[in-house]
Amino acid sequence: MIRKSVVLALVLLVGCSAIFVPIVSGAATTVPATAVPKAATTVPATAVSSSPPTVAATALAPLDAAPKPQLDYSVSLAPNQIWDGTIEYFKAQGFTTVVLVAAEPVPYDKELQKIKQLGMYPILDVEYIIWNGGANESTPITHFDSDFSMWKQAGWQNVATEGGRSGDFATLKDYFATVTFFNCDLCGVWQDGYMNPDVTEMWWEAYYPSEIASIQQAALVSYNLGKPQGITAGVWAKNNAALNYSTYKTLLDWSYSEGVGFTSFNVFFGLGATIADYQQLGFPAIISQLQQDYPPKPIGAWPAITITSVRQVPSPQNSIMWDITNLGNTTAWVAPYAILHNGTAALPGRVNGEAVLNQDPGAGSSGAVQQNDGYGWVRLGAGEQISVLSPPTVPTNTTGAAYNVYVYYNNSSHGWLYGAPLYTAVGAKPIPTNFFGLFDYSNTDVAVLSLLVVVVLVTIALVPRLGRMRQK
Repeated sequence: MIRKSVVLALVLLVGCSAIFVPIVSGAATTVPATAVPKAATTVPATAVSSSPPTVAATALAPLDAAPKPQLDYSVSLAPNQIWDGTIEYFKAQGFTTVVLVAAEPVPYDKELQKIKQLGMYPILDVEYIIWNGGANESTPITHFDSDFSMWKQAGWQNVATEGGRSGDFATLKDYFATVTFFNCDLCGVWQDGYMNPDVTEMWWEAYYPSEIASIQQAALVSYNLGKPQGITAGVWAKNNAALNYSTYKTLLDWSYSEGVGFTSFNVFFGLGATIADYQQLGFPAIISQLQQDYPPKPIGAWPAITITSVRQVPSPQNSIMWDITNLGNTTAWVAPYAILHNGTAALPGRVNGEAVLNQDPGAGSSGAVQQNDGYGWVRLGAGEQISVLSPPTVPTNTTGAAYNVYVYYNNSSHGWLYGAPLYTAVGAKPIPTNFFGLFDYSNTDVAVLSLLVVVVLVTIALVPRLGRMRQK
């Protein structure tokens, strides 16, 4: 109680203006929630049954213990690096996502198809076009509507940006299924991007040691608003000596000990860095070491199904959200589910998906979850992505519990595609609806400590007055 009193007094005395962080009632609809129609592919999707499959009796049993957390290793590359062998280099190193840094307002449709052909998840970074380090601050975001329409027509579904003016995220969400926000280096926390309802995912630019404290503070809030979190490392010499394997590993470990669980690690080349720079700075060894403790997330060999993110979301309170992408050329049925664990013992029951969010009309994927054989199935079209929501999940008495999350697909012999804990350490817990919830304060604590602080402040205010009265 003394510790809490000290912390609370310090927070209030420095004028903290964010005592209560509201949970947005529509937060569940702001995560990647659409299955956007894909651009035409060179290989037509094969027909599958109109009915969901039945799980085979020989299906592999899920793990009873939480496996190692898996990361989406991603790389931000210039357009020319899609064609000079760089992308193949990172594919061989276990990277699963490519962020193409747009250098000019052109479709980049051929680059998109190349990324997909390699079975990697594509994101288009539009920051240089729409913001350019603040140089375009006075240009209205609507000025770029034609560029957004062009990229969407070319087949881009996922975009990323940094910085930005008011209204950027809402406009981007009008065109694209997901919006990843890079919190800029040496910015502290950039405006309200980490809490913005139109931001799907947060990637924190960890370029300098001084940024780590603000990353940790804001990531706790951002994650509890239903946004997956990740780290971005820069390929340039001036910061690499201070931010090395040990630093990144410590930050990842912290995220899992606090229940945030960073799910991605991005290496940022931008428009100038090269493979030679990457190797000279020691990144191959850093990545290799990180992958020992945080292995790359798997992508199924067929039909290339992957979970782009999975987390608890606050609305409906404590539901699980699966964001699933089909990177292949074959339509598939997929069934996401989760099993709650306590220590190494699985607790009874399974959490299935029950709803598809914001399905676009005319998409090749399901508009609703179909329950069959005890699982909730959705049809996932070739090249498409979909978001599936579970019912409220957190039961009572889940101390030390964690979720293992799986996707079963097509009732084939390929087995369980994906398994990773949604929570580790702190496990399944109600998402806090206020600032104090992040520090494990109860409502009683807040009331008692607030009263204590008021008494202290009144006493401080009265002491000089009493002194003056004695002097008289």
